[in-house]
Amino acid sequence: MRPRAGFTLIETVVALAIAAGMFVLVTGTEQTFLRPLRHDPVAWYQVVQLLEQPGRYRFAAADDDVLTIYDQRQADKPVRLSVDRKQVLKLTNARFRGYDPLLRQVTAIHWQNLGKGVVRLQLKQEGLPWQTTLVDLRGTTGS
Repeated sequence: MRPRAGFTLIETVVALAIAAGMFVLVTGTEQTFLRPLRHDPVAWYQVVQLLEQPGRYRFAAADDDVLTIYDQRQADKPVRLSVDRKQVLKLTNARFRGYDPLLRQVTAIHWQNLGKGVVRLQLKQEGLPWQTTLVDLRGTTGS
């Protein structure tokens, strides 16, 4: 039998698997790579809709850029909404650990308590104008 020149199919598949693994390590598995977010001018309405779920969240406190609310489905555990250094609006626990990304490319956000569980939200996304709305966070007692 004479010696073969070239790669076998198994060697090629192994090389591709190694290259794919290195690519994932370099780029990361962040959701922006797997599912790019469009510049959607109404995407922030989905965030408001999430916050205003009937009986879900109740207002606790509002700083200029951090909103603290109680999750009534999780035994009134406090959660916070804030923007991180990667410009992601995220929902975290009270210790800022663990998170659920809600909206990307947020350059500025302002929360203002208007009383009785109603909060004014002003949000600026990259490439879009300022958006302002009122968010009802009265929970089950005010609904």
